Amino acid sequence: MSTPEPARLDGQLMGRVPRAVRQRQLLDVAEKLFMQHGYEGTSIEDVARAAGVTRPVVYEHHGDKDALFVACVRRSRREFEQALTTATAEVAGADVPAVLEHGGRLFFARLERDPRRCALLLTTGSGPLGQRLAELRDGTVDRTAELIAVHAPELTDPAVRTAAARVVVGVAEELARWWLRSPEIPRERLVGYFCTFVTPGFLRVLEEARAQRRAG
Repeated sequence: MSTPEPARLDGQLMGRVPRAVRQRQLLDVAEKLFMQHGYEGTSIEDVARAAGVTRPVVYEHHGDKDALFVACVRRSRREFEQALTTATAEVAGADVPAVLEHGGRLFFARLERDPRRCALLLTTGSGPLGQRLAELRDGTVDRTAELIAVHAPELTDPAVRTAAARVVVGVAEELARWWLRSPEIPRERLVGYFCTFVTPGFLRVLEEARAQRRAG
């Protein structure tokens, strides 16, 4: 028998709450506050008050504010990575330009639909927090490299796949940052820019790999 969901009052959970449910609720609350007020404008006290708990409860489930922010970014990145995996599977067997365009359309469609939440993915920083955010971004690069291995198996060199993944992720994220500051740019134009600047280099690397295989 499944455990009933705790009752809610103004977004707060009432009564005894299972640990996993409380963790998810705190992430939901913190994410909303970080999107509204930014990292600097949000405190653990703000999260505790909005969730209807005490500060020690937040610390118990997610640690300090850095850890809570990283958890929000991690969840958002994992959701995007899963969506990207699903989207590219829909075009399995297509040529590389089609796969890149399909992935680009997914990324910019999500950004247009929920810009503040997607902006969490683009957050950078300095010090220990910046390092942890960079590690999450590296995880997205690694996942992209895995997808490249599936859709472009000719690229057998892991370093080449990683370099290609860094270009793909880097171009997408920089265009996204620009778009957040200039939302009047049509989404289709962003997708076009992404394909224009990523696809030719990708195809060149593919052709070089194929030439090496023929020569070998």
